[in-house]
Amino acid sequence: MSLDENEEDYWGSSRVKNSKKKVNIFDDSVSVELASDLAKFQKSLADDYNDDDNAIGWGDDPVSSSFQSSSSHQSTSRDTVPKTPSVGSLGKMSLAKSPSTPDSKGYKMDSEPDLSTVVGTREQSQDSRKPLSSQEQDIQYLKQKLQQAESAIGTAKLKVEETIKRMITGQPYSLEQYRSKAEKLALLDKAIDTHDGNAIIAAIVFMKRTLKDALFNLELLRRPEAVDQYLAYLKAHYNMNEYAHMLEQADAAGNNKNSRGLLNRAEELAMFKYKQAVNVDDPLAKIQRVKGCLQAHFEMTPGLEHDCGLLQQQISLLQRQRPVDVGDEMLEKEGKHMLFRQVPRKASIINMPVITTLYYCCVYHYEEGENLLSSPASIRKEHQLTEKQYVWTAVKARSRLRKWGDIEDMCRTKGFFGTKMRCVIGFDKVASIIYKAEAPPEVLCQYLKLVDDVDKRLELARRMQCHDAVIETFRSQRDRQGLQKYVEALKPNSREWFVANGVLKDQTVKWKT
Repeated sequence: MSLDENEEDYWGSSRVKNSKKKVNIFDDSVSVELASDLAKFQKSLADDYNDDDNAIGWGDDPVSSSFQSSSSHQSTSRDTVPKTPSVGSLGKMSLAKSPSTPDSKGYKMDSEPDLSTVVGTREQSQDSRKPLSSQEQDIQYLKQKLQQAESAIGTAKLKVEETIKRMITGQPYSLEQYRSKAEKLALLDKAIDTHDGNAIIAAIVFMKRTLKDALFNLELLRRPEAVDQYLAYLKAHYNMNEYAHMLEQADAAGNNKNSRGLLNRAEELAMFKYKQAVNVDDPLAKIQRVKGCLQAHFEMTPGLEHDCGLLQQQISLLQRQRPVDVGDEMLEKEGKHMLFRQVPRKASIINMPVITTLYYCCVYHYEEGENLLSSPASIRKEHQLTEKQYVWTAVKARSRLRKWGDIEDMCRTKGFFGTKMRCVIGFDKVASIIYKAEAPPEVLCQYLKLVDDVDKRLELARRMQCHDAVIETFRSQRDRQGLQKYVEALKPNSREWFVANGVLKDQTVKWKT
């Protein structure tokens, strides 16, 4: 052997010997099960150790790669190196997954924590140092209050004055420690003395829950201030059944000589029953309920005579509206009445005010006799409407249908020297109503000329652009300068321009200016 070959053998040799025993899985002495386990084991070693069988340490000793990776977590000796299992023991070995890495394959020792674990731990430690949010602060505050309340409950019984003081100042308190009737009444009386509504309500609710109804009502009705607070509390919380019951109890107690004037709730009870009666959609049921309320509460209560008359008028109006509405609905469906075709009904008149009902009847039943329910004259007489109310409503209704003759008849009155124009609402109001209804200029001018106040007449005529009324007003006032200024504002060669110039040239007019 030459020198070069010896040197090559020297440098190619190694003191490290393969710790694995090479086994041929295709050998006849190896069973199928053993060969399968051996193949899986070799594959797991290749995946886990990245095909690195051995590594060289600083002392030229063979060191396992798995031992290197776990040396920081386990206090094992540097000489205890895992050895490759033999072929005979390979079939008995179970390849369990590492608990630290559930997706790893084969036998593997505990590894170091990965980057995500380290970062997550660091973020958690940083979050623990962050200031608490408002929600967490509220939770801690409520926990402290709960602990304080629990500690307060566990202490000895407090005096009534101390408990009331805690109720007013917002400190934790407990009313369960007061079990006798005298203590509960003393609690209510002290709350009334403080004039604090919340404390009074808390004491009343506690008594309501722990006392019998008869005893609770008896003691509460002896304290008018407590009754006022309790009624306001029930009304605010929409406990209408208890509210009505308490009003009845207070009204019954108010009739006694000892408590008269302190608990007189008759008027309040009557109005509450009336609101319940009218809160019904069916007109027949509403009529019956309003009648019952009138007989049971209003007629039996002194001082409500005026209200009794109003309820009687409401009952009469409901009894009038229903048959009129049903009959008009049938006529509209049949289509035989021409007026319902020209002006269709927009809504039912049931439950409408009396003025709305009058307006409806002035539109569809203006010429009917007073003996009919739908007659406007009958409504005016039954409900005692004033002449201004009737004329205003009738003018608006007839102007909607452009019945200018009916409006003129309403304004025409007979006197000793014949007929003359007169209107209780004023001709300026009539002119405004018919102007909104787009009355013809000659009709509008007719009512503007009847306005007594000259300045107001000119203002309305200018705003409504009724030139004839303006020209006639200047002529009647013999104001030549005013008419000349108005002519300058008119369109040249228009009809009103020629009319105004004709008045200026009239020699029969004796002008003041």
